[in-house]
Amino acid sequence: MLISREYALSLFADLTQNAMVPLDPDELLHMPGLAQHGHVFFGDIAVRCYKHKGRWMYDERDIRRTGQALAELRLDLDDVVDVQLPAYRDFGENDPEEWHRVDWRRHLVSRMFRLARHKAQDGVPYEERWDSWKRVGANGLPGDLTWEEFVASCSRYWHSQNMAGTRPLELLTWSGEKWLLPRAYIDFLDRWAQREEKLVDLARVCTTCGAQGPYWGDWRTSTSKGYVTRCPPCSGAAFRPYAGHLRGVQYESSRRRGTRADDYLCCLCKKSQASVWDHCHEHGHVRGPLCGSCNTREGKATPYYFLQVEGSTLHLLECRGCLEQRTLPSRFHLDVVRAHLEQTERHGRCRKQPYAHELEPTHGVHRFKLECSGWHTASLWAKNVTASETTALVRAFVDAALAAQEGRPSFGTATGAG
Repeated sequence: MLISREYALSLFADLTQNAMVPLDPDELLHMPGLAQHGHVFFGDIAVRCYKHKGRWMYDERDIRRTGQALAELRLDLDDVVDVQLPAYRDFGENDPEEWHRVDWRRHLVSRMFRLARHKAQDGVPYEERWDSWKRVGANGLPGDLTWEEFVASCSRYWHSQNMAGTRPLELLTWSGEKWLLPRAYIDFLDRWAQREEKLVDLARVCTTCGAQGPYWGDWRTSTSKGYVTRCPPCSGAAFRPYAGHLRGVQYESSRRRGTRADDYLCCLCKKSQASVWDHCHEHGHVRGPLCGSCNTREGKATPYYFLQVEGSTLHLLECRGCLEQRTLPSRFHLDVVRAHLEQTERHGRCRKQPYAHELEPTHGVHRFKLECSGWHTASLWAKNVTASETTALVRAFVDAALAAQEGRPSFGTATGAG
């Protein structure tokens, strides 16, 4: 019998309340591996996710079997061995696909060094930053990072503290020379890495032609029955391209409700089956069919980065209201201004592009702080942009996009900020 995620969480927590392995039942709500392979892992046990009537659910039998198995799992907490953590490597030193593969030891090291770097460089001018944070101290942690800081930072974010639905920091200890974990727990995580790799490899295969897709799941598409894997050519052959036949139609209209989005190819990425009708929340007009990933990116991603996605601006202008008013939804306005300032503002003769971020507005004026740091002493200055200047910048940005007929117009082409 299929059960809700909330009930599955409650049932699982009851079954595993006395488990020796430190577990995080909330993984059943977060479902971190959903898009990649459609399962939730607790150690080496994979629990399959099912989609029923648009909701993700679990089989109650799977939850009971998994909970019982973990409740019965024994750990000898005195039988500890060296974790054998690898040396730290910067992201740029890794093959992109290798970086995404399951390697819990490397990810643990990465967390340690990332936090040590943040602590060492926070508030320090660029030219004064050194690599002292890479040196491992007597406590086994890099830089000046303390164990309390490491635990506290990981605890703020569930994805930073968990591995395979377990909490390794509750078992990890420093001997004075090396990091230790119970032998059985290390074997548990190693089996998880092997099993998750197999599931990911299976989920990479196009269900139509059998071609193998990228490791990070670009070919995976959310549908009404769950995720499917299709390569771009197979998606293009299976679904119709959207020709704009609902342009100007209100999202709530019966005409829109009578047309299925999943009959079409995503009109933004143009390589996945669409799953929803995207629409402008300010004017109510349909923009077009989007796949789950593109819809999430449009609604939840930072507007600054969404506007740099190819075709994104023109997609937003599929709303008749935005197009006729030569504007964008209001949540994008300040990011257009920010990008314009970064393209056009400079500190004296410095050619380095500054970083701009918004301050609290004052009397209807948007205030930005710009920071320029590079080969000279860091400099800060402020820039005020009025509401009318913001409107002019957004209009210039829209006009540039329409003139170029592409989704990545130059941010610097907009003018008007004083």
